Amino acid sequence: MTGEAGCIALPPVGFTLRVTQGAGESEEFSFDGGEARMGRTADNDVVIRDPSSSRVHARVYEEEGQCFVEDLKSANGTTLNKRPLKSAVALESGDLIAIGEVVLEFQFVDGEGPSSTLDGEEEPVDAHETILKPPSKPATAAVVRKPPPRKPTAEVAAAAARPRPSRVIPATAAPEAEAVVVPTAADRARERRELQRSTTGRAQLLWNELPRPTRIAVGIIGGLATLGMLGLLVSAVLPKRVPKKYEPMELVPNGDAIPDSFGEGDQVTFSRPDMKSFTFTFAAPTAIVGVLHYQAADCSKDEVTIELNGTQVGTVPPDTMEVEKRDLEIVLPSTLLHVNGPANELVFDNVTNPPANDPWRIWNIWVEVIPIPRMSAEDAARRAKDDLSRAATFYDLRAVGAMNLFRSWKQYRDAWLLLEATPDSPPELVQLARTRMREIRPQLDAKCSSMLVAYQKQMNQRYPNIRGARRVLQDIPSYFEKEHPCFGMSRGLLANLEDLSEVE
Repeated sequence: MTGEAGCIALPPVGFTLRVTQGAGESEEFSFDGGEARMGRTADNDVVIRDPSSSRVHARVYEEEGQCFVEDLKSANGTTLNKRPLKSAVALESGDLIAIGEVVLEFQFVDGEGPSSTLDGEEEPVDAHETILKPPSKPATAAVVRKPPPRKPTAEVAAAAARPRPSRVIPATAAPEAEAVVVPTAADRARERRELQRSTTGRAQLLWNELPRPTRIAVGIIGGLATLGMLGLLVSAVLPKRVPKKYEPMELVPNGDAIPDSFGEGDQVTFSRPDMKSFTFTFAAPTAIVGVLHYQAADCSKDEVTIELNGTQVGTVPPDTMEVEKRDLEIVLPSTLLHVNGPANELVFDNVTNPPANDPWRIWNIWVEVIPIPRMSAEDAARRAKDDLSRAATFYDLRAVGAMNLFRSWKQYRDAWLLLEATPDSPPELVQLARTRMREIRPQLDAKCSSMLVAYQKQMNQRYPNIRGARRVLQDIPSYFEKEHPCFGMSRGLLANLEDLSEVE
């Protein structure tokens, strides 16, 4: 059918996308033309299960009987046949589209799609093909005619006939050799008088009077000293080579926190404008509950979401006045965790980037895994009550033992996590445990701050008291365990203090 403008409406071109590598290998998706969007979230036509995939990563679309692939400003980019996509590119059957570790093969349905050559027409000439010209005929050499020899005159003939005396040249003597001028004693005395008039001349005379072996030794030593000076100059001018630091991608359950920061901005160790993902695995004979610990800054409300295995479990809270000191945590539900199976994927996703480029950062990330015995709601409530009773006893004895305040907070926390991991737990016990936790935490933070102030007081003296500062830091583990950030900060400051002691 011909339209008003005289154009022929082309039928839609069907195509398929088959996963040839990565998660979901051998899956095939068929489309009757139109558009196929690819990305990490479930609202895409093709869900890409790869940490490098953005929410909406790329698309394949049909236009005027031809199919194209286009990257949608993703964080990590898209490749076509192992070449990065900069703009929309036309597709042919067999092309490979890669998003992270996932590779999809594009195919037209039933041989549809444009052909590389038109039927009955000659193949177009490649504009870049080298055209060989026929060899040209060799140029005919020009004939140079020499003038005929002239007859010698009578004078020339007589001179040639006259006999010449023969010259005998010794075999060892070179022809036309110049004579060697040897200076006389008077010349040498005059030269010495001239050199004695200047410091440079006197140095030259001293050098000439040295024995040959001595001059060779002095020359070698001087050359080595010059090379050493040049080496020092080059090392001072050239920038220091910093060993390459690899970005952490995996978390170790109950391991040390990762001090590096991720996100976007000046204070970020590894730039991740769109998102940052981690993986972690663990095995346990019982049910478990996880707790994600981290610190965050430069985040507004609901800007950064936290996902566990594709399900959102919370958001990063907005900044406060104590943003650099606060320790954040969020429960990772046992129903979403993979135990004794595939790796768990944890994602911090900035929902405003792209298209914006807002700064944000997270750091000091670690995952705590707590085994939870399988029990009924009644048994869990009974055990939680015991934990709450012990927590109250520790709190009453907080002035007796240095660790009792922390133990009280931890017992309330253990009761809360047990109830969170058990379905149908009594809500009043959950509320009591959470409330007491939040009431005790500021007291722990205040104790941590006072000890860090004592450390700074030792270090800010005119001559820093390294020994006194070390004693303060070594005393912090008597009040806190790993679950409080004061413990980790004291270990880092103590390591810096040891390095400072080595320098001194």
